[in-house]
Amino acid sequence: MALIVLSDGRRIAASPAVSILNCLLREGVRIRHVCGGKAECGTCMIRIVSGSEFLSPMQSRERERLEAKQAGPEMRLACQTYTRGEVEIEIQNI
Repeated sequence: MALIVLSDGRRIAASPAVSILNCLLREGVRIRHVCGGKAECGTCMIRIVSGSEFLSPMQSRERERLEAKQAGPEMRLACQTYTRGEVEIEIQNI
């Protein structure tokens, strides 16, 4: 399993037990995250370029925050999203 961060071409190991946000932070990738992973701020928004079929289902808190931000269907919150396969992402807020 891997995350491919398109902004800098990095390939990062991922785990289905660790959020995408925490995988990024563990590897030193810069991404804004104000609320500490509670789906309250929406600052850790990422765009899913490919591999969305490997992502965890969206829960109501994440859906509500993304709707409040008028985010498109390809957007997710890194703090609420987990992967079970290879996913390409673009970080929206650095």
